[in-house]
Amino acid sequence: MIDELALIKLHPETASTKQKIIDLLSNEYPLPAKSIHSRLQRLYSTEISYQGVHKLLKEMEDHKIIERRKQEYLLSLEWIQKSKKMMERVEQKYLQNQKIVIPEDFSGSIEIEFDSMTELYVSAAALLASRQLFKGSQDPKVVATLEYGWWPFKFKFEQVELLYRMSNANPKGKCIIRTKTSFGEWIQSQYGKVGGVCAPIGTAIDINEDLIVQENYLIEVKYAEETKKIIKHYYNKWKGLNDMYNEFGLKPEPKTHSVMRITKNPEMANYLRKQLNKVFEEGKK
Repeated sequence: MIDELALIKLHPETASTKQKIIDLLSNEYPLPAKSIHSRLQRLYSTEISYQGVHKLLKEMEDHKIIERRKQEYLLSLEWIQKSKKMMERVEQKYLQNQKIVIPEDFSGSIEIEFDSMTELYVSAAALLASRQLFKGSQDPKVVATLEYGWWPFKFKFEQVELLYRMSNANPKGKCIIRTKTSFGEWIQSQYGKVGGVCAPIGTAIDINEDLIVQENYLIEVKYAEETKKIIKHYYNKWKGLNDMYNEFGLKPEPKTHSVMRITKNPEMANYLRKQLNKVFEEGKK
């Protein structure tokens, strides 16, 4: 997942002061009101008085979003747990029969957790192929940056059809694979066979997480640290499909943990698409 603070600093007007305080206290706590006020100004250029921050903290405390210990504030554990349970219920509604379902009136963000690389990548491909995120538009304007490229660990040949459907739904979709590996080169060649356009593998970009921008939506994926090690191990070890089959053809893939966040934010999507396209074009020179 892209760092929350980095995104908000790029477009501070997209987040409320309350959201910024939650982000602050998610990363650093406990903090006194004076420190919260100074960080809001320094990190977000937020124009709010100390009295305004103090009033907002009191409101958040009354609503049990935060709690105070002496003269310092931190997020309420009860609020965190309630938020987590609520998002788990929402996740079940959005993930039906292993397919991500986006309602017509979707806004904001939804997070979906996966414990399988295959389920993550197949679900993402099905979502991109479904046209749910750009209904009515003839040009989805999809562009992605991926650390190693995406390919299911437990690949099935019927998934090639899904790859074609994804490509047909996103003609001339652009991809930047940031780290060069032999397996990544093989994946990039498969993208090219179905019409995808890729920058030279290894093209550098100042984004550390996997991100896809499609129309007005951001699809971000964050991997647990142990999962990152697993991906790195196999992607550096494999050279093609036979290596993958030799590894997982007759045994289950390793359990992993990743979180996909889908966000509808036209301004941010447009901004990040321009940045990705700029890097893509420079890499192609």
